[in-house]
Amino acid sequence: MLELIEMVKQIGERLKRNWQGFWGRYWWLMVVFVAALGCDAASTMYFMLRDGGHQNEVHPAIWLSSAVLGPIWGPLLGWLGKAAAGIAVAVFWRGIALYLFVAGSILSFWAAWYNVWGANIYEPRLLRWVFW
Repeated sequence: MLELIEMVKQIGERLKRNWQGFWGRYWWLMVVFVAALGCDAASTMYFMLRDGGHQNEVHPAIWLSSAVLGPIWGPLLGWLGKAAAGIAVAVFWRGIALYLFVAGSILSFWAAWYNVWGANIYEPRLLRWVFW
């Protein structure tokens, strides 16, 4: 138990140390990242309201939160959770923060596009593998 407490303390110290100057350097990437997650959340709300539920959601945490909280509050909670987790991971691994924010933003903008338009055009092989 003492090892766990010490490990949590070390993680907190590293986050505090890495946060120094983080906002000044990466603020614009964080804004784009949070906006991309917001677009994904909004498009998730759109398809859930259009299709009548959370059954087609692939992300397990968003699926669960939407099953419990509904098609509006579930994706909003997911947006908040993904933003907080993504920023915390980027601060912890500051050396690759640029790559984390860029990759997360691209994936989230793609997911938003897919939720609104892409689902009518094609079905990614990953979705076939997940659902069948």
